Amino acid sequence: MKKYEIRQNGDNEMTISFYFNKKSLIVPWIIFFSILLLIVSKLNPDLIAETFISIIIAMSALTYVLFNDYFEWYKNKFHVFSIRDEDLYINNKFHCKLYKLQSVNVVYLNGKYSLGWKVYLDVFPISSNDYIIKKHLLEKDAHEIAEKISIFLNRNVKIES
Repeated sequence: MKKYEIRQNGDNEMTISFYFNKKSLIVPWIIFFSILLLIVSKLNPDLIAETFISIIIAMSALTYVLFNDYFEWYKNKFHVFSIRDEDLYINNKFHCKLYKLQSVNVVYLNGKYSLGWKVYLDVFPISSNDYIIKKHLLEKDAHEIAEKISIFLNRNVKIES
């Protein structure tokens, strides 16, 4: 089964949908509740009341680490690119003028929680206007997605190292 689907709706619209296997959340939920149960069972009620804020902060950090893949998917689960009057709209919001779009970039991420390939749109001159399409991709998937977007937007694919 593919992890994504790319559909072109006419000449001026393209949709990219990413899928998520929700069964992969079973192990993180077990780990999360095991740690929570361990904390609650080992600490006495007075100590829990004193360290309540610290426990909340620690559990929030643990939640981020365990469920990072789900949060990433939820943030970037689909994109609708449309071209209207030489403007690029993403998810029906104006993103940039089409002539400012430089390229579709593919870069390898080697961070603590961002391992894998990232595909994004490079917009000139402000790099803060770059649009991340997806992180945590396999190399083959990243290149295929970038290629299809570049054909749709009539831009080059730029591989960064």
